[in-house]
Amino acid sequence: MASGFLNLISFFTRIPIRNKIEYKEENFVKALQLYSLMGAVIGLFLGLIYLIFNDTYELLRGLALTIGYIIITGGIHLDGTSDTSDGIFSGRTGERIFEIMSDSHIGAFGVISLIIVILSQFVMFSYLDIYSCFMMPVVGRACVIVASWNKKYAKKEKGMGTLFIESMNTKVLVINMLVVLFFAILMPHRLVILAAGFATLMISYFISCRIEDKIGGMTGDTCGFITEISQIIFMALVLFLKG
Repeated sequence: MASGFLNLISFFTRIPIRNKIEYKEENFVKALQLYSLMGAVIGLFLGLIYLIFNDTYELLRGLALTIGYIIITGGIHLDGTSDTSDGIFSGRTGERIFEIMSDSHIGAFGVISLIIVILSQFVMFSYLDIYSCFMMPVVGRACVIVASWNKKYAKKEKGMGTLFIESMNTKVLVINMLVVLFFAILMPHRLVILAAGFATLMISYFISCRIEDKIGGMTGDTCGFITEISQIIFMALVLFLKG
């Protein structure tokens, strides 16, 4: 489990892992039960950035958090967001959507989605408290678990997201929900976090069902799309409920 968790961190973040990690598919699958916990690791780094820029202007702190998040994650989910947006909103059907998503060139919808996501993060990071900043990646990773649960891998050929999506069983879902619940009840404004988190999870599942209707399942790119979109939804709901 520990080795698999380090595999998750090394694959989904740019956090340097000094010791050489031996990849084993079995360990990776087991570690998916702690996928949301990986979000807490990212959240700790965001909390540190928040503290460093706490006494500066809010917009400067928001900018630092936005850049920091992109650096920590390596922009892996942003790439999936742009590819998914190009494919889903292209107006095409069938295999043509997958061809567009696999194209190395970014289209208009991909550019627009990146602008919206990054700008939204910047604005909301500027006004969120440190606890919500910590919870954002935790909820975001839990939303991917919910979105992938009971779904199949959409592409005919195997991809990087195949193992991830096909390993989403009920046990993985329940444990990740418990991880989110554990951190949420530790927060000072736990009711707001719980309400915003629950609503975000439900919205993410709805979005994944719409994606399934469109392409027949989920892919690695759509998981990245869900991650970024759900985090924005969560932050917006927190600000709205506290406001």
